[in-house]
Amino acid sequence: TRVMGPRALLLLLSGVLVLTETRAGSHSLRYFSTAVSRPGFGEPRYLEVGYVDDTQFVQFDSDAPNPRMEPRARWVEQEGPEYWDRNTRNAKGNAQFRVNLNTLRGYYNQSEADPPKAHVTHHPISDREVTLRCWALGFYPEEISLTWQHDGEDQTQDMELVETRPSGDGSFQKWAALVVPSGEEQRYTCHVQHEGLQEPLTLRWEPPQPSFLTMGIIVGLVLLVVTGAVLAGAVIKMKKCSGEKGGNYIQASRSDSTQGSDVSLTVPKV
Repeated sequence: TRVMGPRALLLLLSGVLVLTETRAGSHSLRYFSTAVSRPGFGEPRYLEVGYVDDTQFVQFDSDAPNPRMEPRARWVEQEGPEYWDRNTRNAKGNAQFRVNLNTLRGYYNQSEADPPKAHVTHHPISDREVTLRCWALGFYPEEISLTWQHDGEDQTQDMELVETRPSGDGSFQKWAALVVPSGEEQRYTCHVQHEGLQEPLTLRWEPPQPSFLTMGIIVGLVLLVVTGAVLAGAVIKMKKCSGEKGGNYIQASRSDSTQGSDVSLTVPKV
């Protein structure tokens, strides 16, 4: 379950955790309790303040050198030690939920580690060189490592690395670019490390694969060309065969005519 909350150094978990009110005539008595988490693993700060109407008269601060309920109005300073001891115990008892706050903060930190979505883009510069750009998008927190390697060797000195930038939705983005020789793109790998990842990512530029539609068009064109060639061959063969038959007929006719002439010449006179 993801615990929602603002991404900030201090997470205000409650503005008013305890609110008690009593009325005596036209006066009101209210107590406000607030807990604020800290960066890192420090215990949260606990504050409790009391108001009569709109005037603060007591305060407890866990960050004080000697945390006790203390007066904030002159008229309450006359209360004896028992009053302050009792209210200090009450405030410290209310602060016990800090244990739950630490647990909640642990869940918050775990759930807020959003892993990056990474990919590599390809940008030709000339016939000999291209720029490979490794992108990391939508990650939190902002600490991340992007490095390029050539056959396993770091190319940190040759790559262009931009500063981590906010994406506008509470997450961050970053990229690292490297100029490489054309045709050798597959020898370069981008390595991404982030606390939201179970293990580092290793990426290469993947040449775009033809879509099914493109493949269908290509196959169709090939079939069309092959079919056309077969039909053309068949037509040529038919014409050739027809021509050969016609030539034999003419030659035979001519032969018969010649034989007829010979016969007529050899008929004896009577």
